Amino acid sequence: MVSPHFQACPGAKTGFVFICPGRFEAARGFPCAAGTGANLARVLVELNLRLPGVFVHPNREKYVITNSWQSVEYPALTGRSVPTEAEVLTDANLERLQREIGTLDAIVACGVHAHVAVRTLWDRGAIRSKVAYGRHLSQRSVNMIRGASDTPGRIRVWCDGIVSQFCACD
Repeated sequence: MVSPHFQACPGAKTGFVFICPGRFEAARGFPCAAGTGANLARVLVELNLRLPGVFVHPNREKYVITNSWQSVEYPALTGRSVPTEAEVLTDANLERLQREIGTLDAIVACGVHAHVAVRTLWDRGAIRSKVAYGRHLSQRSVNMIRGASDTPGRIRVWCDGIVSQFCACD
């Protein structure tokens, strides 16, 4: 099943949770399109090299990819680009997210809304995955990563944080 907010991957043990689908996801019909998708592709190559036991393939089709909020949000459509935290934390939304990621062994939560949703599920005992938290992979967010002067360098810095969180779990 693929939709603007969710890419299933039967048998996958690792997944990514982002914030919500936007106009590019709505237009293309799958999560993490455009710049976010390009950065996710870069991340997967790096993480597969560094933690192949968790990130088993450099191809996004080998992972569950979903969002903390399933509705498409962008200013021309809804007047905003993200949901409210209260919307993300509704029981119905969290139950949906738990169904999508509940069987995973490892989850990477990307962005504040994803962090809040995944932490809430963890605190409720609805998931027992290893979890790493990183900033969103939109180009605007990646450009704010310190410690490198270009996108490939910033992606490596982002991956450093994810790898260190997963290694700390072992």
